[in-house]
Amino acid sequence: MVMIISTMEPQVSNGPTSNTSNGPSSNNRNCPSPMQTGATTDDSKTNLIVNYLPQNMTQEEFRSLFGSIGEIESCKLVRDKITGQSLGYGFVNYIDPKDAEKAINTLNGLRLQTKTIKAIIYFFRFSLLS
Repeated sequence: MVMIISTMEPQVSNGPTSNTSNGPSSNNRNCPSPMQTGATTDDSKTNLIVNYLPQNMTQEEFRSLFGSIGEIESCKLVRDKITGQSLGYGFVNYIDPKDAEKAINTLNGLRLQTKTIKAIIYFFRFSLLS
């Protein structure tokens, strides 16, 4: 079963503006924010967001788990910038849309330690550094 989340539209504010932001528009690795990129037809079938990952999972374990399904273009386990602690989610971008679908069918619902992971198609394209 393939679960798809909808794309988000940018919010328009009628209130005052400031120099602060609710989120980064880019980071120090020159990765554009989701609002700057938008999805393309191919990307909408290869990008996954994976939730409910164990907090002690490493980037290497994350890549290895999803790389066992097929060739990965990029993947990123998201961590707190200050503590380095995993935030329990990550992104995977496969080369082949069939591998993304297989990953969902195979790994969605997999129990890892005390967590049951959830993998779904994600419509925004991130430039992730491996």
